[in-house]
Amino acid sequence: MMKRLFCILLSLAMLISASFALAEDTADAAAETAEVLSDEPVLLVTVNGDEIWSNDNYLLYTQANYENYAASNGYNTADENLIKAINQQSLYETIGYRLILQKGKELGLDQITDEDKTGFETDAKAQWEEIVSSFISSMGKVTEESSDEDKAAARADAEAQLLSDYGFDEARYVEEYISQASSNTVYSRVTDHLSKDLKVTDEDVQTYFEDLVKDDQETYENDAGAYEFYTQYYGQPSYYMPEGYRGITHILLKVDDDLLNNWKDLSARLEEQAQAETDTPAAEETPAEDAEPTAEPEPTEEPVTEEMVTKAKEAILESVKATVDEIKARLDAGATFDDLIKEYGTDPGMQDDTMRAEGYPVHNDSIRYDPAFKDAAMALEKVGDVSEPVVGSYGVHILHYLRDIPGGAVELTDDMKAEFRETILHEMISEALHSAVDQWMEEAEIVYSEAGEDWKLPVADDDEEDAEETAPAEETSEAPAAVLPAE
Repeated sequence: MMKRLFCILLSLAMLISASFALAEDTADAAAETAEVLSDEPVLLVTVNGDEIWSNDNYLLYTQANYENYAASNGYNTADENLIKAINQQSLYETIGYRLILQKGKELGLDQITDEDKTGFETDAKAQWEEIVSSFISSMGKVTEESSDEDKAAARADAEAQLLSDYGFDEARYVEEYISQASSNTVYSRVTDHLSKDLKVTDEDVQTYFEDLVKDDQETYENDAGAYEFYTQYYGQPSYYMPEGYRGITHILLKVDDDLLNNWKDLSARLEEQAQAETDTPAAEETPAEDAEPTAEPEPTEEPVTEEMVTKAKEAILESVKATVDEIKARLDAGATFDDLIKEYGTDPGMQDDTMRAEGYPVHNDSIRYDPAFKDAAMALEKVGDVSEPVVGSYGVHILHYLRDIPGGAVELTDDMKAEFRETILHEMISEALHSAVDQWMEEAEIVYSEAGEDWKLPVADDDEEDAEETAPAEETSEAPAAVLPAE
C-alpha cells in the first residue's frame, strides 16, 4: 500500500480513488513490500553512464502496475519468485525508458519551454489538491457541517501526514511532477519521431478485419452458445455470426403473479421429482433383523403431477384469453404485429424501435433466452408466422418470425474502420519503438551493480522463444505505457 501510494505521488498516473485506505493497514502493507521497496535506495545499473537507482520514479511506477495486475488476477504478490520477476521486468523496461530519454536529448527533443512548465505546474497543483482532499476524506474529520476552522485543521493534519509518512509537501510534489511530466514529453516526442512516416492503408484495415472474422469464425461457427456467452455476458465484440439465427419479435402479456409463480413452482418441483427418481438406486437394501428401528419419516409435500402443471398453465392462458382473442382479431383485420407490440406488449426491449425492426436474434442453440421462448421461436416454420400464446417465465408470449438473420462476417462500418486504423497504427508505433530500443540496448553501455545483478532480466535461450510471459504492466492515459512489455 505504501509503495503504491508512493508511486502515485511520484508519477503522472494520479488515479487516487483506490489508494487512500491508510489507517490501520499501512504498517502491515509496508512490511509486505519491504523486499521490493527498500528504505535505503541502492544503485542498480548505469546506462551510458546514467544511473538508475531502486527509487527511480519510472521503476516504481512500473513495479506498481505489475503488482496491481498480479494481485487483481489472484497471484500471491508476496511470492519471492513473482517479486523477482516483477523487479527484473520493471528494471528492463526502465532501462528502455531511460534510453529513449537519452535518444531524445541526442536528437534535440528534450527542450521544455517555460510555457510547458507552467502547464505542468498548474496540473501538479490541481492533482495535489485532489490528493490532500482524499486524505481529508479518509480521515473522516470533515462533514458538511464542519466549520472553516475545522476544515483548515483537517487540511493541516492531512498535509502533515503526507509529509511525515511520504516526505511530500506541495513544493516537492510539484517539483517531482514537473520533472516526470518533462520526461514523458520527451518520451512522446521520440515516439512521434520514430513513427512520423508510418501510414495505415485501406488494405491494412481490410486485412485486419478479415483476420478478426477468421478468428471468430473458427470459434463460433458451430457453437452459438459460446457466441452468445462471450458477446452477451462478457460484452466481447464479434465479427462473425453463426448461421441459423432468426429475428423474433413478440408481444409479452403480463399475468397475475400468483398464477405465474404457482405454475413456475409446480414445474420446478415436477422437474426435481423426475431428477430424484433418476438418482434413486434401483433397489434399496433390506435392513438387518437386529437393526435399530428408525424414526418415522418426515411428512413430505404432495407429489406434483403433469396434470397439476398443465392445469396451472391453462389457468394462466385463461387469464389472458380475452386479450389474446382481441390481438388475433386485430391481426386478422390487417393490423401490423409491430403496432400491436407497441399497444399490448410489456417487454421493455420491444419498446426500442431498432430492436423491433431487427428482432431478438434466436438460434436453436441459444442460451440467453427462457427455454419456452426459444423453443416457440424455433418452432415457427416460415417468416411471417405468428405463434399461439406461449407461457414462459415472464408471462405469456405471442411470437412473430420477423426475418432470417444472415450468418457470416458482420458489415465493416466506417466506425469500425476508424477504430481498426487507430489500433493498427498503435501496433505499428509500438513495433517501431520496440525495434529502436532493442537496437539502442545492443549499442548501449549497460553496467549492473552488485545489487542490480539480481534485477537483471535473464536472456532466454534461442529454443525458448515461447517462454512464459510475466504479467503485462497496466497502461494509463497520463503516463507512458510500459516501454518493453514482456514477450
